[in-house]
Parts: sequence; C-alpha cells; structure tokens
Amino acid sequence: MNVMRRLKSIASGRSSFSDPSSGDSTTKRAKVDQDDERIAGGEQRFVESGDLGEHVVDAAGSTSTVSSIPRDEKPNFEQLPKDMHEMKIRDDLDDDKEMEAAIVKGNELEAGQKISTTVGGRNGKPKQTISYLAERVVGTGSFGVVFQAKCLETGEAVAIKKVLQDRRYKNRELSVMRLLDHPNVVQLRQSFFSTTEKEELYLNLVLEYIPETVYRVSKNYNRANQHMPIIYVQLYTYQICRALNYIHNVIGVCHRDIKPQNLLVNPRTHELKLCDFGSAKMLVAGEPNISYICSRYYRAPELIFGASEYTNAIDMWSAGCVMAELLLGRPLFPGESGVDQLVEIIKVLGTPTREEIKCMNPNYCEFKFPQIKSHPWHKVFDQRPPPEAVDLVSRMLQYSPKLRCSALEACAHPFFDPLREPNAVLPGGQPLPPLFNFTAQELAGAPAELRQQLIPEHVAKQSS
Repeated sequence: MNVMRRLKSIASGRSSFSDPSSGDSTTKRAKVDQDDERIAGGEQRFVESGDLGEHVVDAAGSTSTVSSIPRDEKPNFEQLPKDMHEMKIRDDLDDDKEMEAAIVKGNELEAGQKISTTVGGRNGKPKQTISYLAERVVGTGSFGVVFQAKCLETGEAVAIKKVLQDRRYKNRELSVMRLLDHPNVVQLRQSFFSTTEKEELYLNLVLEYIPETVYRVSKNYNRANQHMPIIYVQLYTYQICRALNYIHNVIGVCHRDIKPQNLLVNPRTHELKLCDFGSAKMLVAGEPNISYICSRYYRAPELIFGASEYTNAIDMWSAGCVMAELLLGRPLFPGESGVDQLVEIIKVLGTPTREEIKCMNPNYCEFKFPQIKSHPWHKVFDQRPPPEAVDLVSRMLQYSPKLRCSALEACAHPFFDPLREPNAVLPGGQPLPPLFNFTAQELAGAPAELRQQLIPEHVAKQSS
C-alpha cells in the first residue's frame, strides 16, 4: 500500500497502532518472526563508497544476523516525496591499499581445517607462529563467515570472522577494531589475511568468543511466553549505552548497525559486548554519508528521510529500539520495507512537525503528511514496565536527533538506579558485571553533577 494512503487511513481512524492482543498484531508478529528467521540466515548489505568489504557477519561467535539489509528490500524511496531519492552522495574512494597484517597464502580457512600465521618480527620482537583450528561455522552471510575456533598454542576459544576483501580499498572495520579497548566492546585478538587458489584475499579477524547474543536471549523468553526480567533489561541497556559513549566520545566512531544480533552476552556473568563494526565510520561534520544504512527495524527516521549528514544520534535511536524490544518481547517498529518503517514509527510517535522534519532532513520540511496523533507510551507497552523505563525509551526515540539523550546521559538515567544500589546482585545472587569502572576518557567533558549520578557513592568510596 502506498505510504500516503496508509497514513491517511491511520489519520481517518481506519487503522491505528495495533494492540498486542489484536489479530492485526498477531499477523504482524508472524511477519516479524519470518523476518527474524531470514535475518538469522543472512542478509545483504548496501556498500558505501570506499567501504568495500566493510559489511559482514556479526562477530565473536554469534549465530544470528549477518548483515543489515534484506535481499528483497531495495534502497528506493519512490513512495516518499519525489526528490527524496534524488539526493547525491559523493564518492569518497579510499585509495589506501595498506595491508598491515600477515598474509597466509593458499591456506583458506574452512571448518575442520587448521591455519597458521606468524606474528611479531617488528620493533625487535621475535616472530611467533600461532595456529587456529576452525571447529564450526557459527554465522554466515553474503559478505563473510564466522567460525568458532581454538588457538592450538593456548587452548583459548576464539571467533574468526572471515571477510572477502577488495584490494583496491582499505578495510575500515580492521582500522576501527585496532582502536577499541573497552569491557563492553568485543576484543580483537589478532588479524591476518589469507588467500585462496583463485587468489581471492580474505581478512580474518580473531576475536574473543562470546557464546550468546541479546537477540537469542530475548527470543528464548519470547518462545516461553515470558517477558525478560527488568534487571536484564537494565543491565543490557546500560551496557549498550556505555559502549556507545565509548565509541562515540573516546574513539569518535558511529556504529551504524546497533541491533540485538550485534550485542554479545556472556550467559554466566551477563556482561554485554558490542560487536560487528563492519558499518562503523568516523562521521565528519559537513561530509556526506550513505543514508541506506542500519538494519531496518532499528533505522533512525532521518536515515529513512534520506539524510546524508547525520550524527551519532542514529545509534541512540537504535539503542532505544532495542530497549523497547526487550520490554515488549518483539520489535517496536516492524516495518516490512524501508517506507513501511516510517509508517510504523509515525503510528507510535505521531506525524513529525515541520520543525522535526527540518531537523531530520531540511530538504523535506515543506512536505505535508496527514496529521496523526502520537500513541501514549504507556499504551505501547502492554506489560506496564516501570515509568522510568518508558521515560528513557521516550528520550531516545525522538524525531529530532538533537533532542535524543546522549549515551552518557542515558547511563545516568534513574531507570538504572537499581544497578547502583550497594547490594545489587544478579537474580542468582552472583555479582553484577563491572558497570562503574569508568576511565577518565569516558567521563571527559561530563559535568560534575552527571559524574556524581554515574558513579554510586559506595563505588566512589572504594576507589578513593
């Protein structure tokens, strides 16, 4: 159905936000489940200029989503204002062909095979051979494969993410991952290149192995007809926001593909780690970026409006969508296409004002949408979560990117106050994962009041 007809139908009262108990919701939910299965099986990504090879399966042993854009969804906006799909994106080809990691010739990594690579040999360090045995495939996609493997020298379980390369372009994911060092971001252990008999070049990222994802944890609760306990919603959302603050403000990178499948979880400690930096990019003010980015359910509205000069706020929108999904047990905005995604958002947030549209993409502020009222947040969540949870979701899911809370502000939100209690523990009595060991870099520029909210008094006393 044409997007304008759908919006007019909603505005006239013939269609509205679906109640979870309604038949329409059941139909939509079945469609969402189908999409989830398709996502788990692998999706195609849209490649940005200069980024060939940047899009691939999610890292560190995830068996879930591999990429961002479903095969049957094309990057067209013909149902939106005519000029929306006519925006020009400058080709920023990166001629940097530097390949710093070792190249293992004629030794393509496959399940059941062993691959060896040499590290060291620079700056006076001795050379060392490290071997890995690929045990099984845990993720596949159109741009790569993830293996669970074992380091034969140490016995450590690792994940090896194998990505087909184009020698003409620098791989942005490797460059970004070399910068990362945070408890809530997956660790890069090593990287090397391998070639096939056809002289195809593959990048192999050796990552710490984390067995679960937020996607699968949430799915397990859903299949049992249960809602995720609030303590886990708090833990996972907090750690997502802390990871985003680190990559946004310390590293200066926007992830651009936050979704449950890219959030790894240790099922024993419930420590969360952000993975898959295949879409990550350092955003520079004034420089255009591709707008057809991020998995559909978690795509910020400015991207749907075709904005090419966006900010890290797109990650905060995605984080809000993930949090809402954990509370609901299903995606909040399950659009069946890129255009339908906008309809799903409007059904909840209402029609964006002229000023909000201008903030998302000033090229379309004159376009007239049918007027649809926002759906009250307390009616969106059928299980009535704590009001603090609803407040935080509403602060992240704002049309105007500038009005969305930052990642560090989100970490200080009252929704997470129970985690800051001195006697806070996991449901089984185990201690919480490290949450408040902020570095000076993480807190750089934060007002004193915000710092005080972030670090509980009992933690501050221990560190003083």
